[in-house]
Amino acid sequence: MFDAKYLQSELNNYCDELEVLRNLSKITIKNYRQTNDYFIRYLNENNIDIEHDPETILKKFIIYLKKDKDNSYSTINKYLQQIIQFLRYLDIKVDIQLPKDNSKNKKIKYLQPEEVNEVLKTVPNDLIRDKAIIQTLYRTGLRVSELCNLKKENLDIDSVEKAIAIYVYEGKGNKDRTVYIDNKTLKLINAMIYKRNINMGEDKYLFTNKLGNRLSERSVQKIVKKHAIATDRRLRLEGRETNFEERLTPHTLRHSFTIFLLNYSNKPINEVQQLLGHSNISTTQIYSKVDDKRIKHSYENINWD
Repeated sequence: MFDAKYLQSELNNYCDELEVLRNLSKITIKNYRQTNDYFIRYLNENNIDIEHDPETILKKFIIYLKKDKDNSYSTINKYLQQIIQFLRYLDIKVDIQLPKDNSKNKKIKYLQPEEVNEVLKTVPNDLIRDKAIIQTLYRTGLRVSELCNLKKENLDIDSVEKAIAIYVYEGKGNKDRTVYIDNKTLKLINAMIYKRNINMGEDKYLFTNKLGNRLSERSVQKIVKKHAIATDRRLRLEGRETNFEERLTPHTLRHSFTIFLLNYSNKPINEVQQLLGHSNISTTQIYSKVDDKRIKHSYENINWD
């Protein structure tokens, strides 16, 4: 019987293999471990032997994730893919169809440039770090984990160039790449560093918490959400209805960066692909569809004479 102790031991070996033999990133390995830890607990709490009819067990697990835990189908499918790979490592054959995920047909959430400016306008001037986080996410297209892992050595803070390189090490898929910021954003970052160093002294990470430690992904998400709510509140007082609380996340800023480059700045898709760190250009092409309002406006300005 594959009891919890045995499965946990094998999961440790599996994660070692992902790290050493497949050279996956720490974030990816962490996700695999957390997902399979969750599944092992489910098996243990329900006294289930995974060797006995794994397809039926996984079907029940899908129902549990959806009906009891209210997970989205995209999340459920991500969990299943990671669990199935672990089961194959254990030589347990699984033949199961993933649930249909209609969320892939939903429109990508993003903000217009003027909407991002409204958020930045709402952030108080004394919260330089928060403003720098939002602007850096928007103007680089970095994933939130990549932003949190940035160190001061990853960029030249004394640069006077128009485009300043930021070196991203071990991004998604354990890949390195280079992104860029403008000098206005660099000035904001330098102001943040100057204010921080006066109060706390030197530190190696670019974005830190009050103790000078690396800022967590969850903390960045909370910071962005806080200013989304504040922007909604401010604009409602001005008689404008908005829904930034629902739409604005760190990943929305990545979407917004991509849409802006492809549909407003007409940048070549292969360049945008490289900036985003997409392995496959088909992932980048998802963003290349122009919104209907922009198409209508463009058509209205055609000179037929």
